[in-house]
Amino acid sequence: MESGKAQIDCPEPSVIPRVSNADKISLRDIARERVDIVSEKMHNLPDEFLQELKNDLRVILDGANGSQHRDEFFILKKLVQNRSNLTAKTLIRAHRVQLEILVAINTAIQGFLHPSTSLSRTALIEMLVYKRCINMACQNQLPPINCTCEKCVNDNGFCNLCMCMICSKFDFEVNTCRWIGCDFCSHWTHTDCAIVEQLICMGVCTKNGAGPSEMVFRCQSCNRTSELLGWVKDVFQYCAASWDGEALIRELDFVSRVFHGSTDPQGRKLFCKCDDLKEKLKSAKVDSKAAYTEILMFFQGKSFLVYLNCRYTQYFCEYTLK
Repeated sequence: MESGKAQIDCPEPSVIPRVSNADKISLRDIARERVDIVSEKMHNLPDEFLQELKNDLRVILDGANGSQHRDEFFILKKLVQNRSNLTAKTLIRAHRVQLEILVAINTAIQGFLHPSTSLSRTALIEMLVYKRCINMACQNQLPPINCTCEKCVNDNGFCNLCMCMICSKFDFEVNTCRWIGCDFCSHWTHTDCAIVEQLICMGVCTKNGAGPSEMVFRCQSCNRTSELLGWVKDVFQYCAASWDGEALIRELDFVSRVFHGSTDPQGRKLFCKCDDLKEKLKSAKVDSKAAYTEILMFFQGKSFLVYLNCRYTQYFCEYTLK
């Protein structure tokens, strides 16, 4: 007790280690400086500072500050991609956070900076040198050993299991009409990319040989065609039950755009049915459950089955006559 006041014991505040300007490193340092030099500096820096570096990169990848962040990201990416000294041998000496930042810059994927990311150092190194798929849900070894197409052989980092043949990007919109798979070589293509590149058109399905013209997809990998009517039927039959109204409208819109130029009777019927259901859903005349049931009834209807039976009967007869 001094001066009539009581002293109250308070816990000491946590002390964050201070980092001198000489010891600090920047994202640009990580992107351009030698791996071993940056790694040594990072081992002497507190974890709080390293996490702040990752947060700074997350903000840049978000692009919230418009052109300034975009310009900074392009500078960082150019610095990384122009380097010839990022090899499996040199990257062994890298700090883990250093690897995470380099991969995030090279791929523009924020997930590599998330605290819960549990990728091994080996996986991060292989992603940087294009020996492993950068899709964390895939991580397939590259280049694919089961494919010798030009895309798989020549495009560093391309994965035939999860990436689009046109744009080389992946996403998590699987089990939807937004991806089309080739029936023969199992490569995948975004539906939007296929439409833009005019890979969806009227033609004859390779698997069925000579037959009536229908809407088909031509694969850029093997140049063979896959029919699209059965593809849409399978997607709706096995995946659409969990879609809400908005998701169903989006998927119906994809199908409408795929079959917009169809001239065969069943393709035109599917196009009209999708447009009709979209309008009913938007005006709340039907709910998603009723719309889902209606599209399934379309595929299971007598006209659809008769169409398929006639088509395959024609194929069989033509093949037998040959």
